[in-house]
Amino acid sequence: MFISGKSFTKNSCGFSLVELLVAGVLGLILLGGVISVFLGSKTTYRMQEQLAGVQTEGRFALMFLERIIQNAGWREGKLTNNPGLITVAIDGSDNSASSGSHDSISATMFNMVNTVDCNGVAITDSNVTNEFYVDGDGTLMCEGSGGGSAQPIIENVESFQVLYGVDTDADGLVNLYLPSNSVSNFDTVLAIKIGILVASENNATPESIEQDFDVLGEAFNVTDQRVRRLFQTTITIPNQSYAIINEV
Repeated sequence: MFISGKSFTKNSCGFSLVELLVAGVLGLILLGGVISVFLGSKTTYRMQEQLAGVQTEGRFALMFLERIIQNAGWREGKLTNNPGLITVAIDGSDNSASSGSHDSISATMFNMVNTVDCNGVAITDSNVTNEFYVDGDGTLMCEGSGGGSAQPIIENVESFQVLYGVDTDADGLVNLYLPSNSVSNFDTVLAIKIGILVASENNATPESIEQDFDVLGEAFNVTDQRVRRLFQTTITIPNQSYAIINEV
């Protein structure tokens, strides 16, 4: 191009090295932010997923236990004196959750007709007994008197503790709660306290955290990446109270 007799050349220019380095750094910063958000969302999702599983299992276990234990002492036909409604076994004399021991409890209904145990097995005799305990793998099991093997209820149980509400003055009301090895007469048991500590199946937190729980008076301490929830309930046994109040 010529202007006033002079020649001008239009030069093509690109990005300088400094500009490329700045653009690269900015791109890395943005990429790091995206990755950080993704990893945070993944961690949150994993924790929520594991926690939801724990809550579902814990609530189901309490519902199942309550349905069975609340019917303990039911007797088809006329009640009799001193029926012996609850039978209990303790796994471990010290009842210590920290040493890995768990309680067990069995509940019996009497003179039943056309019924099944907790595993759905038909009962051939008149009494129905269902026993709950935790096996060596941390699975809460139910073993019925109908025969067959025990069936799992929930997994990842780290502490299963039971206390027994005792009526010491025969007025149909609970006076105190005791562990099994302190109950002298199970005919005076009017209520049951259940404590279940359930852990997630897999790790859920990015770092190990220390967790302390009091499971009905038993301490449980652990440090890892799994989430846990403690489920507790009190189950009344109306058949036992009825027998005491009416002096049958």
